[in-house]
Amino acid sequence: MGKKFRITERQLLLVEGKDECNFFEALLAQENIKGVQWMDIGGKDKFPEAFSQLITNEGFNQVLTIGLVRDAEANKAESAFQSLCDNLQKHHLPVPSTINALNPGPPKKVGIFIMPDNQGAGMLENLCLKTIEGQNIEKCLDDYLSCVSTNMASSEREKFNEPKAKVQAYLAARAPIVNSLGLGAKRGYWDFSHPCFEEIKTFLHTLFDADTNGEPA
Repeated sequence: MGKKFRITERQLLLVEGKDECNFFEALLAQENIKGVQWMDIGGKDKFPEAFSQLITNEGFNQVLTIGLVRDAEANKAESAFQSLCDNLQKHHLPVPSTINALNPGPPKKVGIFIMPDNQGAGMLENLCLKTIEGQNIEKCLDDYLSCVSTNMASSEREKFNEPKAKVQAYLAARAPIVNSLGLGAKRGYWDFSHPCFEEIKTFLHTLFDADTNGEPA
């Protein structure tokens, strides 16, 4: 998110990167949730900088709702949640009491969702991969990754990200091929009707469902 970012909507969704923007663009469209501006902040470590830029943006006073989504990564979700809450508090913004709960405001409604499930470690990739669990393609991917892991240079093994690699291998098996999870979402390669997406869909509807005037429902 650059300093010249222009706020055009009264509902904002802050996510880690471009891939997440594409994913949520597809999911919001699927759920017919309108009037939301998604913002690529450039990585989980950029949330503090994003808050500083937001509160000085000329359109920020008109914002009614803010959603924050980031990955838990290697830690439990509570760690990522607390980090976001600390930054909200530092910038005098409303702080939700718990993960996946909303601070209704005033002055602004704020909600936080930690991927993949508001509980354990992981990321958006883990959530999407649940849609292919038990399918024949999953066994193909697991066999491939097992072979890769066995033959991988020891210097690379420590940095190897299996969920991201599995997503890339899955997307390479689709036609036409796309090279990112978010573009895969736009192509319909992740089944948004799968039960694994119910929690994030409920979060988005609760946070962003609005009437025709753009006011929270």
